[in-house]
Amino acid sequence: MEPILNDEITRRRSGINRLPPEILGDIFMAYLRHAHAGPVERLMAVCSTWKTVCMGTSILWTKMVVNLSHWGPSLDLREKRRSYIHHHLVRSGVLSMDVTIHLTSHPSIDPRACVHLSQDVLELLFSGGWSGKGSGNWHALSVSFDESTPRRLLDFLGRDLGRVKWLTMDAPRDARVPVMSLPALCHLERKDGVIPGGFDASQLDSLTLHSIRLTPEEANLLSNYTHLTTLVLHRPISSSPLMKKVTLSRLTTLDVRTPLALGLRFLVLPQLHTLRTVFEDASVQSVCGLRQLNQVRVLEFTELEWTVSLWKNTGLGFAAS
Repeated sequence: MEPILNDEITRRRSGINRLPPEILGDIFMAYLRHAHAGPVERLMAVCSTWKTVCMGTSILWTKMVVNLSHWGPSLDLREKRRSYIHHHLVRSGVLSMDVTIHLTSHPSIDPRACVHLSQDVLELLFSGGWSGKGSGNWHALSVSFDESTPRRLLDFLGRDLGRVKWLTMDAPRDARVPVMSLPALCHLERKDGVIPGGFDASQLDSLTLHSIRLTPEEANLLSNYTHLTTLVLHRPISSSPLMKKVTLSRLTTLDVRTPLALGLRFLVLPQLHTLRTVFEDASVQSVCGLRQLNQVRVLEFTELEWTVSLWKNTGLGFAAS
């Protein structure tokens, strides 16, 4: 008993626990925004002070990750997932939700065997249950699935998504995705090529392409995004030498991170101002092939601890301070 009391006294006297609850909540939120952060429940398990702060900070409960890739032999896992969803919906109050759904099938499990369990969890997630905070209150949605994901689960994506501004899709290019209701969408992140329907390409101001083959067909798609201000090319698989010119007249920021040297001269970017890349040969060679290098004013190497901001024109069109 004495060691337990000593641990509690140590926690209470620790410097971080003497911070105001609002500051501690901001620190927790910064942690939860990290890509590899654990759930808020992990923070609650540290000590009673942290648990109290988490319970009283609604924004910490706005991020949900629902993984339906595997199921156990009992119904306990379904109840745990339903309880997880319920607690987040209630404790987040009136705030909008950031939801991630994994529907990729586990190699050792037949996805059709537990489809009714997944449907039950998704029904609560999309309807919101008695809380009323269904998919119509989501701010961001990230969903991943593969060829074996049952169609009955994908049909949930056709529900009301009227407030979703950020959408991430990780699925095969030929996947049969239902038409989605996305009137507020402004940022799209595509992985592996799938193209969701249900929005006008001209409404996007930010586009991220992961593991995409830069083909003439892809160039035709890019030309439809007439209002883009930010374009991210992350680890493209290949680039065709037969790309026709694509003019993105409003694009101001280009982010290129690639293990392969790509030909990017097909991009015509008259308003390009900021160029982001990684300090690797292939990425640097790729951006050096751009047409509008002489008008770039800010160059950022995103994987370094410092950012290079250029204000003086050089031979490459960048800045040197």
